[in-house]
Amino acid sequence: MSKKRLLIIEDDVDVSEMLTTYFESQGYEVIHAEDGVDGIAMGRAKLPNLILLDVMLPDMDGFDVCRELRTTMLTKYIPITFLTQRDARADKVAGLELGAD
Repeated sequence: MSKKRLLIIEDDVDVSEMLTTYFESQGYEVIHAEDGVDGIAMGRAKLPNLILLDVMLPDMDGFDVCRELRTTMLTKYIPITFLTQRDARADKVAGLELGAD
């Protein structure tokens, strides 16, 4: 049985290392992107089973990354979970409207 593949799109090194360590210990193959452009490219090239996506990235926000990933059939149905410190209801609604899980 092949490992489940997880893509983490996160620019904070400490957060990405902590998530990578945890998910690898749970048997996941973890790939990591530090910005939105690389995250979109890796999502399309590696076809992960799940994407953990930071909302605040250095080059574009996570909402735009999610919107872009939802435009192609390759990545349209990959579950996406946002990682954020934002707590506003509008941010939660925006993520769900874009197809985040």
